[in-house]
Amino acid sequence: MNNRGKKIYIVIWMTCLILLGVYYFAFAPKDSSYSEEENRNYAAFPMISAETLFSGDFGEELEAYLVDRFPIRNGIISKVNEVQSLMSLATHEEYLLVAEDVVDPLDQENFEDNIDELLSELTVDNDKEELGNQDFVEMVDFSKPEEISEVVEDVENPPIEAKPEISPDTFAETLNVVMQMNGETYYKGSYQKENVLSVTAVLNRYAELLPENGKLMFTVVPQSIVGNQFVNTKDKTAFYAEWDEVVNAMSSDNVYAFDTAEILSDAIRKDEYVYFRTDMHWTPYGSYLLYKEMVERAGKEAADYAEDYLHTMETPFCGTYYRDNPSAYADVIPDELDIVRPDFDLEWRRITAKDEHKEIDFINMNAKSNDRYTVYLGGPAGPWTYAECENGEEENCLVLTDSFGLGYIPFLTQNYKQVHYYDPRYYNYEEVGYDVAEMIEMYHIQDIYVIVGDLHSFDSSFLLSYAKEQLSVN
Repeated sequence: MNNRGKKIYIVIWMTCLILLGVYYFAFAPKDSSYSEEENRNYAAFPMISAETLFSGDFGEELEAYLVDRFPIRNGIISKVNEVQSLMSLATHEEYLLVAEDVVDPLDQENFEDNIDELLSELTVDNDKEELGNQDFVEMVDFSKPEEISEVVEDVENPPIEAKPEISPDTFAETLNVVMQMNGETYYKGSYQKENVLSVTAVLNRYAELLPENGKLMFTVVPQSIVGNQFVNTKDKTAFYAEWDEVVNAMSSDNVYAFDTAEILSDAIRKDEYVYFRTDMHWTPYGSYLLYKEMVERAGKEAADYAEDYLHTMETPFCGTYYRDNPSAYADVIPDELDIVRPDFDLEWRRITAKDEHKEIDFINMNAKSNDRYTVYLGGPAGPWTYAECENGEEENCLVLTDSFGLGYIPFLTQNYKQVHYYDPRYYNYEEVGYDVAEMIEMYHIQDIYVIVGDLHSFDSSFLLSYAKEQLSVN
């Protein structure tokens, strides 16, 4: 390159840098805001102080701000995703990890130590040599689904009954999500037993904070790209998971695991609409089926889907799969979105600072047309929100969830005075002013519902790190 070319090159770069500086100084938003495209909060411009400058925090926060507020960021990300999709540089599952803002747990230096710590809580003093009369317990046979008896007894408030002691060695090392169809058995996902046990230890920590007769209900929801394989098969036999046996056996007496795959499989065989075709989530009716099982286990009467809620049907609904890869989903039948909300008044409150909140829309009818699932609660966000319901109820509950809980939460408004929503990805102790354990005590939480998509289940930092560490910050 000659001298003239070098000068032109330098002038162009200097001009771009100056324009970029003007944009950041004069036009880029300075406050944190929620991004519907990326399902997370964008960074705010950092506070400048001697402490943040010397600690290095200012530099890190400034870097995050510059990246989040880069001009035409959304367009660039969209084009990159399109190119990756066309060139098969990323699998559909890998893209969903990005879309759901999941942090790869293997990237965390202390993740294995974290699992070991949690695992020890369930295995201490429970070696096979010390089992005595329980040595006769055989390995659980997962070759076929067992008939599941009704979880809910026909009583007003199902009692908490002590679970029999059992050794972790009873269970297989790998726990699968199983589909039986067309005369064949397929494994659609597997989890290591030690990770399932570690999540169980986290659930136990939350359950310890509940009052007498308080219950914790837990499930993992298969995403639609998995569930629709069962939906679209003619000869459907069974769709079930194996992990729930472990959680139910090894958890505290007041913790109950629900196999959502098994619950939805019955509805799928009846051709009921429980999974979207163009979006990764289940339909509101699919989440209602789980709600009915869970809320009855909590000792409450389930509301009627058709009669007890207001419904607004939107069609066509083309979800995030279609949005991000329209050519691949061009021939897929568009979905219908049933926007379900309670038939009484409530206030949906967002924590804005310690002991402060503001009222926001419970159903965000202004959600973007290409991502209408975010009409529910404004999409996954934080740091903490809750519904104050005018329904005559007295008890409060907490829903610990990712985006799969958004369509679920409206159903609980029939059964609790306050329904709290907490997503560990967006919790901010400095903003809330209390850790999660303190919030549970302060708001007199009676029951906890833990509902996560399969991406945030046993191999993710969602529960194993975020939810665990945020429970008690001090």
